[in-house]
Amino acid sequence: MNPILEKLLILQDRDTRLARLALEQSRLPVEEAALDDQAKNAAAAVEQARASCRRFETDRKKLEVEAAGKEDLVRKYKTQLLEVKNNDQFHALQHEITASEDEIRKIEDVELDLMEKLEQAQKEIKATETSLQDVTRQQQSQRDELKRKVALIEKQTQELHAERVRLASEIEEDVLSRYERIFRSKHGQAIVGISRGMCMGCHLKLTAQEIHNAQRDNEMVACTNCGRVLYWTGE
Repeated sequence: MNPILEKLLILQDRDTRLARLALEQSRLPVEEAALDDQAKNAAAAVEQARASCRRFETDRKKLEVEAAGKEDLVRKYKTQLLEVKNNDQFHALQHEITASEDEIRKIEDVELDLMEKLEQAQKEIKATETSLQDVTRQQQSQRDELKRKVALIEKQTQELHAERVRLASEIEEDVLSRYERIFRSKHGQAIVGISRGMCMGCHLKLTAQEIHNAQRDNEMVACTNCGRVLYWTGE
C-alpha cells in the first residue's frame, strides 16, 4: 500500500477512536445526572411519606381536641340535667347531649380512619427509607465505576492524542489538511476501501479508471461521487 495512505489509515483509526472517546465522555455527565435524579427521587419519596405522616398526626390531634371539647359539653349538659326545673329544659339538654355524642362518634370514626392512614404512612416511611438506603449503597459503587471510566477515558484520550500528534507530524501538511477536511465533512470516513467496484463510503459504483488508478497505488485517488480518498482492498 502507498505509504502515505497507510499513514492516513492509521491516523484515521486514531481519530475515530478519539471521536468515540469524546462521545463517551460527553455521556458521562448525563449518567451522573441520572444518578443524582435517582438519589433525589428516593430522598423525596422519604420526605413525602414523612410529610403525610406529620399531616395525619396533626389532623388526629385536632380531632382529639375537638372530641375532648364535645365530651366536656356532654359532662356540662349532664350536670345541668340535675338542676333543671321543667321538662322542656330537660328535653332540650337531652337533645344537646345526644347531638354531642353523635358528633363524638363521627369524630371517632374519622379518627380511626386517620389512625389507619397514619399506620400506612409509617410503613411507607420505613419502605422509602429502606429504598433510599439501597439506592445509596448501589450508587456508591456506580459512582466509583463512573470515576473509573472518567479516569480511563482521560488516560486513553491523552495517549491517543499524543500518538495522533506524532503520526500527523510524519504527513505532509497539504495531505494532512486535505485528510482532515474530508474527515470532518464525511463524519469520520476520509479514507475508504473499494469493494465490488464500489466506494465503501458512498456505496456508489466507481469508474474503471478510478479503480485502475487505485490499483496502481502511486497517487491519492478520490471518489468522484463523494470526494473520499480510495484505496485498493485487494479484490
